[in-house]
Amino acid sequence: MLEILEKGGVLMYPILLLSIISLAVFLERLVSLRKNRYVPKNFMDKLYVFLQNKSFQDARSLCDMNNCAIGDISKTILDNLDLPISRLMELSEEAGRFQAKKLERFLPTLQTIANIAPLLGLLGTVVGMIKTFVVISQQGVGNAQALAGGISEALLTTAAGLSVAIPTVIFYHIINSRSEKVVYELEGATSNILNLIFKEETK
Repeated sequence: MLEILEKGGVLMYPILLLSIISLAVFLERLVSLRKNRYVPKNFMDKLYVFLQNKSFQDARSLCDMNNCAIGDISKTILDNLDLPISRLMELSEEAGRFQAKKLERFLPTLQTIANIAPLLGLLGTVVGMIKTFVVISQQGVGNAQALAGGISEALLTTAAGLSVAIPTVIFYHIINSRSEKVVYELEGATSNILNLIFKEETK
């Protein structure tokens, strides 16, 4: 590995750093973006029972004891039951958008890495070719060993940049898909909460 880094030139180090960041972000998001972390089943079962019984204070206390995304949205709704239905729905949508934004954490980082890594590889290619032409201008084309250094640097950095960018694009789509699934779960749970409250109010 060290030999490859040395042959690839100085630009191999930022490419290596980007690969580490990309993998770390992917693993962190993979662990974090679990449905049960944002819409816990046990919490929802208890909340539905309280709402069906119109025990809004108990529901509010339950939300305080559970630090989860749907709990925060529920608190926003339960704290504003005196508002008109239209305004209450707007508040729930705003709270949902806030939680959805948090789910997108680090996605721009993966996008940036996917864009920068191949550019760094291309830059390394240009640098390697410049070195090659400098050698040619000084020693001619007869010294194959001297030429090989610049050519290998050019090829290694290109390969390294693509090797980081391609998995990062895959990471991005996996994490984005998981994020969207959690958002759908939040939207469905919020809709159920509002329906239960409104049904109770119309009785």
